[in-house]
Amino acid sequence: MGIYSLTETNRVPNHGGSNRVTIPATPFQIRGGTGTGGATSVPCKECIMIAANGSSNVRVRIDTACTATTGVPVPEHKLANEAAMYLRLPIDDLNRLYFIGEAENDVVDILYWA
Repeated sequence: MGIYSLTETNRVPNHGGSNRVTIPATPFQIRGGTGTGGATSVPCKECIMIAANGSSNVRVRIDTACTATTGVPVPEHKLANEAAMYLRLPIDDLNRLYFIGEAENDVVDILYWA
């Protein structure tokens, strides 16, 4: 029996929110709990994330810092007329997410629910 076995799937949860994470200067790394990378707990059940237009080569990893060769690529939102691709991830706290970008000010948008 999984932890989501009693979760309803036919309606939007009544708890959650969004977070915009801006990756700072060298080493271009940040945690997902706050927009500034602070160690703030943000409990959730699941999240979806997408890198903002122009923020290419952003990667994410759980519980461990990312490098340019580790982690999972976060899809980039490209043109307005293209279907958006996003990364969906079941996780219990946004602060467990570690991001790395290719350049300063790369942006990741996170939508989460509890």
